[in-house]
Amino acid sequence: MSTEPRPASRVAVVLGGGVREALLAQPVLRACDGATVFASADAVGTLLGLSSVGRAIVVDDSPRELLRVFRRLRAGSVDTVVVPFPARLLHVALAYFAGVPRRLIAAGGNRWAATERVPGIKGLHPVEANWRLGAVASNRPVLTPGEAPALQPPEAVRSQATARWPAFIGSGRRPLVMIPGGGGWSSRRSSGLWPAERFAVVANQSRADRVILLSGAGDEQIVRETRGGIAKPTLVINLAQITVDEVAVVSELSLGVIGHDGDALHVAAAAGALVLAVVRRPDIPPRGDRVVTLWTDDFERFPARQVVEALSKQARIDSYA
Repeated sequence: MSTEPRPASRVAVVLGGGVREALLAQPVLRACDGATVFASADAVGTLLGLSSVGRAIVVDDSPRELLRVFRRLRAGSVDTVVVPFPARLLHVALAYFAGVPRRLIAAGGNRWAATERVPGIKGLHPVEANWRLGAVASNRPVLTPGEAPALQPPEAVRSQATARWPAFIGSGRRPLVMIPGGGGWSSRRSSGLWPAERFAVVANQSRADRVILLSGAGDEQIVRETRGGIAKPTLVINLAQITVDEVAVVSELSLGVIGHDGDALHVAAAAGALVLAVVRRPDIPPRGDRVVTLWTDDFERFPARQVVEALSKQARIDSYA
């Protein structure tokens, strides 16, 4: 499956992961105008509004699909391949053994396969590191940091979303959106979670009169536990039944979005929503103008009070903006 091609570019971008990783890699995609992008079915939803993408080819990590990518890279029509964060060994090896002359790879243990070093990216947030990677790939000077990831859903999607959930969004209603689980379309969160009862406390103490819970892969139990503690009208939306653009619209029309590092939280930040990211290392908080990052060493000991106060403080700031 592929989109209609634009004028040929000799640059290919091999994306690993899903929605979150595609958003983190957006600076590379913007910089490499007309590039052919190999991406998962989940990630393709984030590419639809990017005019810089020449062709998007949906692939997975099955042997058959990897062989297809290898053959395309090997064919000689590509002279530069970029593997943004996270640069998986599998994809790095594809670029290396396909013999692509110029290989630019995100920092990490895969530098052996790169033909050029990108200076100053170690320890940077992946968005900033990928921006530097994109600048080098497009032979542009590395000056000030680029823009944060952004999503701009079509007006038709906005109308469809408000019509789909009229009791929760639209007509002045601004629900609180919460992601108590990992919030991934396909992948489950492997690290810990902030307890469900703390999410419920925040929901009950917020000024929102309605709550939306986004449920990703493997999130069913913690979403049920969270919903059980909320004393307000609550809607559960399964990510498997909603598009990236629809999540962006729901987030954009919310009072705020609270959750863990994962697909849905990064979509909310890219949509320009107020985002409160409850994270612990090695989590990667989203980048955005309205992102508040709340770091903790221990989810079990992190109090709901801090999130309630941060939400209230930001609401006051927004009201005076």
